[in-house]
Amino acid sequence: MLSPTHIVFLLLVILLALVVFGPKRLPELGNSVGRAIQEFRKASSSTMDEVKSVTSSVTSTPTSVETKTTEVEHVTAAAPVPEGKQAD
Repeated sequence: MLSPTHIVFLLLVILLALVVFGPKRLPELGNSVGRAIQEFRKASSSTMDEVKSVTSSVTSTPTSVETKTTEVEHVTAAAPVPEGKQAD
């Protein structure tokens, strides 16, 4: 909820904007600010969707990485050890 101090400050800002930009330009300015906010929300939404898709693909990747790791362990365990070298 807005306190009386906030309401006075808001009215002061609106009055100052009216004096600086004038009554004819103020609706145009409000319209352009609204469009900028809309574009920002679209860009933010698309970025969040992209991050979610990347994180979902990353979380599904460890299963394939774990499978390849176990395959490598099996191959190394079955591989013959060259002469003069010890197996770990």
